[in-house]
Amino acid sequence: MAGVRGKRVGSIAAALTAFCLLLFAPSAFAAPPANDAFANREVLSGPLPIEASRTNAGATKETGEFIPGLSPAGHSVWFEWEATSSAWVTIGACNSDFPLIAAIFTGTAVNELTQVVSGNAAEGPDCPYQQRQYTFRAQADTEYEIAVDGNNFYVPPGEPPGAEGAFTLRIEATPPPPNDSFANATILSAPIGEEPGGQRFYFANTNGYNWMATTEAGEPFYGAGSGASIWYSWTAPESGTYHFSGPCCGSGINWGLYVGESIDQLSQMLAATGSAEVSLVGGTTYRIAVYGTPDLATGEPTTRSFSFTISASLLPLPAQAMPSGSAPTSQADTIPPTTGISKSVLKRLPPIFVFHFHSSEPGSTFRCRLDKQPWGACPARKRFGSQRAPGRHILRVIAVDPAGNEDPTPAIARFRVPRASR
Repeated sequence: MAGVRGKRVGSIAAALTAFCLLLFAPSAFAAPPANDAFANREVLSGPLPIEASRTNAGATKETGEFIPGLSPAGHSVWFEWEATSSAWVTIGACNSDFPLIAAIFTGTAVNELTQVVSGNAAEGPDCPYQQRQYTFRAQADTEYEIAVDGNNFYVPPGEPPGAEGAFTLRIEATPPPPNDSFANATILSAPIGEEPGGQRFYFANTNGYNWMATTEAGEPFYGAGSGASIWYSWTAPESGTYHFSGPCCGSGINWGLYVGESIDQLSQMLAATGSAEVSLVGGTTYRIAVYGTPDLATGEPTTRSFSFTISASLLPLPAQAMPSGSAPTSQADTIPPTTGISKSVLKRLPPIFVFHFHSSEPGSTFRCRLDKQPWGACPARKRFGSQRAPGRHILRVIAVDPAGNEDPTPAIARFRVPRASR
């Protein structure tokens, strides 16, 4: 009897152990998604945009599979989409609860695929430099195979990230850049930073693209085949030598620096590829055009995504000394401040847009207007997320200095709230 009782206890213990393994390690035993294997890829169809909210939890890597990227985790799922016309499209999964890699191919066997698009120049426009989204010119009646995998890249001593979870794959017609026209130039701005010892620095950075951009009447002459231009407006915070860094040599993208209030009254200060330095006057607004040069194969202007920065090392502010026995004098302030906006995006689902407002005069307050709402006081930092209606929104901001002077030209930022996942 003791032997029988011992066997029963052992069986119960084994059952409990198996139950605990299933309870506390579900990912190890979870059934893989239906589109885990390339042969079972999910076909997506219908008018654009297409959104598919899926998961790669429990997905595996199959023999012969190769997904390019820094560190694919081997939890890949597969999709197929056929282009009905030749046009620029953007495919990716910017919204996810884990780091991922997206890749786009043509081919009919997992070990004989041809990658369609790769590299930083094709990433974006919603999440550049993350390997999550790509833009390319799709060809009519071509089937494209799309892989989504986890990204295991990390820098020690940090911990490896989670490589499985929910994501939203989106296929859409590539939107034209919001700053295609001179009148809608994106405003670049950043605060001046200060290091210990009083040395000050300036650094403004933006990511942009010129897919679907046009060349409007009156733009500066770029040369035969050049165009697809986009525009930025930037006001030098103070006089000094500024370093501009745009798309570099061989990229097919050039840029120019101008002054002028309208597109037909611009004076060119320089034209460059890559980097350039120039001495500028504080308080002056400069116009920056980024445009494509002719592609050798097609003759059309080159289009791509890129990063653009403006930086400077600024001298320490002089000490304010007052003559002995003298009393400070006051002078009425009648000069309005200059307003700037910087934007960051919290990669949530849906994303949260964070805006920081800057003024050329310390102690300023701010007034804001979102879309067609009335103007109202606002803090120096505002967040917008899923509480806003899906679609494109325009935020206008003006700074008001301590003397009550208002910036007559609002700073403008644009953002897009995606539709809720279905």
